[in-house]
This record gives sequence, structure tokens and C-alpha cells, in this order.
Amino acid sequence: MLTVGCLVSLYLCGMSVFDSLNYSMSLTATGGFAPYNDSTGHFHSAAIDYTSIVFMFLSGTNFTLLYLAFFKRKIRNLFSNSEFKLYLFVVACATLGIMYFLMTCNGYSLMRAFRSSLFQVVSFITTTGMFNDDAGKWHHITWVILSICMFIGACAGSTGGGIKVSRILILCKSARKELQLYLHPNAIKKIKMDDKAVPHEVVRATNMFL
Repeated sequence: MLTVGCLVSLYLCGMSVFDSLNYSMSLTATGGFAPYNDSTGHFHSAAIDYTSIVFMFLSGTNFTLLYLAFFKRKIRNLFSNSEFKLYLFVVACATLGIMYFLMTCNGYSLMRAFRSSLFQVVSFITTTGMFNDDAGKWHHITWVILSICMFIGACAGSTGGGIKVSRILILCKSARKELQLYLHPNAIKKIKMDDKAVPHEVVRATNMFL
């Protein structure tokens, strides 16, 4: 359904049927393959860029949450989920950070900086690999931000790659727990996600994976 929705949306934005089919399958699979060497930048279209952003972002979201939100009408579950909130937070912070450098170092206008930075952040954090601008000409700190996004990756249960946001969240909670135990050695602390205790075996396996 995501692929079909993306196909129709891209076609309405001005793509041909052939290009819409290719790009929709590539965007929702977060694979990044494109019929043109300059990816979505080939079209120089804000509508296509923003459509691509939406479907890359959704494809990087846990599909169980999408199912509950759109088929069971439990949209509240989406925005109360700790992994999704961190995913959204990382995208927002990375976009704002890159926007600052594009505007101050590259002379981009506000809207161009927002569009280019948001596109690249979502593309990198979902490991899609699409691009609408030449990031090689950007300030080198933006490359660091994009690399961190690529390292973190998308949500568990999505088509995106990377370590996954849920594992990063467990790592952060695990680090906080260890720091608290240094201050209060006799305290009993449990790592929780969405008010549910995470088993020790899962925490250990996550740390080993990282």
C-alpha cells in the first residue's frame, strides 16, 4: 500500500508512469536505486522531493505502528511510542543542525536549506541513499551529522537499515542505568521501554550487537 500510494503521488507530481514505478519501489524499499544518476535531483521539483521525504520516513517507521495507526485507528500509539519519538527527534535535530550550516556557510535560503537538509537526513537515517542536492559541497560538519544518522538507522520492523533506533534507545537507557548504579549501588533499576521492562537477555544481546 505504501508503494502504490507513493507511485500515485509521484505520478500526480509530474513523473512518468515508468519513473513513478521505479522510484516508488526504490523509496519504499529504502533501496535508493534510480533510473537517473542524479537521483530525485533530476526532476528539480519540490513536490517530488517532499513526497519522497514522506514515503522514505514512513518506510523507516515500524510497520506494526503504521498498521495500528492506519487500520486500527490507534494513532495515539504512534506518537506515544518511545522509539518513534526518538526517531522523530533525531530527524528534527539533524535537519535543524544541517540547515544552520547550509544557511551560514553555503548561502542557502531558508526554504532551500530546509528542503535539502530534511531530504538528506531522512534519506541517510533510513539508509535509502536518494539525494536531491550535492552534499559533497556542504560544510564538512554536515557530513558528520549525516554519518551519525546513517549509523543510527531507522526503526525496528521497517525496511530501513542501520543499527535501529530501538537499540540506540536501549543503549542510552542502559548507560543511564549504570551511571545511576554508581551513585546508588544498592538500588534496583530496570530498563523500560513504553512502560514495559526490557529483559536482561535483550539488553545484553543489544550491547553485544553494538
